[in-house]
Amino acid sequence: MNTKKIKAIINNQKTEVTVKYDDVALTMTFSEADNFKKIYHGKDIYVCLAKVRADFPQITFLCKGAQLNVMPSRMASQMSAGLVAYKMTMGKPAEGEDIVHIFDYEENNLTNDPQEQIIFFKNWLVSLGAEDYEKLN
Repeated sequence: MNTKKIKAIINNQKTEVTVKYDDVALTMTFSEADNFKKIYHGKDIYVCLAKVRADFPQITFLCKGAQLNVMPSRMASQMSAGLVAYKMTMGKPAEGEDIVHIFDYEENNLTNDPQEQIIFFKNWLVSLGAEDYEKLN
């Protein structure tokens, strides 16, 4: 089990939260208080982090994985267990220099709603000319 401290904002105060994750079992443990702990399972650690964020909308996680325009590709998900992802720009294909580590500090363009990241991703695909994306899924 790996431990990662992430800067966060809770009740308008900057603080630090701790997540524990297993990049083999694809689980993440998060506890907001000493007497509460929940284990999250997902197809990768990025998805586990998204589930944590969805359960705690009152916490703003100050990390790349919470940025509106960050999501792992299927290959990044499989090869890194979702610990790295692409930072997408509308109209521009993602490249090597767009790879970010999901726990790295970030304070801009954040969302507490993982669904917004999915919407951004779909819009990004359309911006690349994938007009029929909805028909494929």
